[in-house]
Order: sequence, then C-alpha cells, then structure tokens
Amino acid sequence: MRMYNKRISLLILTSSLFAISLSSCNKGYEVDNNKVYYDDWNEGSGSHKKSLEADPETFTVLKHEKYAKDKNHVFYEGKIVKGADAATFESLDDWYARDKDRGYYGGDAVRSSNGKTFKPIDAYYSTDGIDIFYDTLPLHVCNVKDFNFINKDQDGWHRWSTDGCFYYYINFKVPSDDYAHVKIYQNSGGLSKDSKYVYFLDHKLNYDMHGLRVVDTIDAASFEVTGFLECRDKYGCFDPFHGRKDCKKRKNKE
Repeated sequence: MRMYNKRISLLILTSSLFAISLSSCNKGYEVDNNKVYYDDWNEGSGSHKKSLEADPETFTVLKHEKYAKDKNHVFYEGKIVKGADAATFESLDDWYARDKDRGYYGGDAVRSSNGKTFKPIDAYYSTDGIDIFYDTLPLHVCNVKDFNFINKDQDGWHRWSTDGCFYYYINFKVPSDDYAHVKIYQNSGGLSKDSKYVYFLDHKLNYDMHGLRVVDTIDAASFEVTGFLECRDKYGCFDPFHGRKDCKKRKNKE
C-alpha cells in the first residue's frame, strides 16, 4: 500500500517534480587532497560539497557521470548504492545501471531483475528479457515479446502498454479477464473499462485505493471520461478517489 500511495503522489506531482529538476544540476565528483567529494548544486540553495566514504586510489567516475565506484562501493549522485557489486557494476545511461545480480534505476535496485540481461527500454521502462519494469517495479507481464506501448510518444508518467493478455497504466495492471473488450482512456489518469466493469489503475472504480467499496454500481455501458481524473455514467459524476460527486454545470456555448 505504501508503494501504491507513492505512485498516486507521483502522478499528481509530476509537473512540480519536473519544475524542480529544471532548477538543479549536479557538478559531480572530484578527488582532492586524497579525499573524494561530491559537489551538488541547486539553484535554490547553491553548492553543497560533501565528503564520501570512498577510496581515492580506486575511485573512478563511470561513463555516465551520475554513477561512480571504488573497490568497495558504488555511488549514484554521491550516495552509496545499497547492495551493488562494485566489481561488476556498469552504468547503462544516466539513470540505468546493472551488476552481476540485478538492474538499477536512479541508484535503486530494480525488483526481481536479472543483472546479466538487464537493459533500458527508455527513460521509464526496462527489461531483462524475462519481465518488463517501470521505474523499479516489475509488471509481471505474460510475454515480454508481446509487450508494446499503446502510444510510445505519450508522456512516460501517463503511458499505457499491453502484453497481449493485460493492459497496464504505468505499473498498474488492469485486472480485467475480458482483454478483447477492454477500452482504455488515454489522458484520463488511468481509467479503463470492459463490457462489465470500469477500472481505475489496478482496481474496479467502485472501490477506493484501500479496497473499500465507495459506491454500489458503476454503469459500464454509459460510462464516459470527461477529463483528467473526471468521469461519469448514467447515474452521475464520479471522483476516482472519493466516489460520487455533484456534476459541474457546463457553460453554455456562446
């Protein structure tokens, strides 16, 4: 449930996080007076230079400069990558890396990944040939070879994909057993339906994120999406997080 809440927060705060990323940059690693430092610079607070627990004689910055290592540790943006094997560790791009055991994304281990075959797909997705991963999370696809994006040009924070058995909204699997009749709504924030049920992320829409029923009936036949995280059926309007709500009056066309 903690990871679930984290994903919801990330969806809501995407624009804020993007703005923050534009206002900061990393000056990087340096070795000075037989010590290793990481100099991080932020537009809001300036430069922050900190000493690392690293061996200066074996310390090296990797091809993609957010990653570095010495004989004992691997670092990402100046922080130790927990559990990483320094001897076999290699960076794959600014975000992704791998060692003999697993893949990494932004310095965090990619869950259940195979390091020997791990590789990035794009800035959000990766694979080890056995499964597909979003960020650090496995999708548990039914067939990697059949996995594809519904619209690859869609922002990775809001992308739909399929493996031929299920549909996914980022890392959330639509739990429909009626794949042939699933309709997804792009730019909806994760809404979909089949011939019987309406879904939000990885659960039926008439339940909330904690698994509690918030409304008895959602009519799939009349269901429509009216905006981002906005929808309605013949019974009225609906908030995916809280349930039924009063419909906003539409302004008359001039």
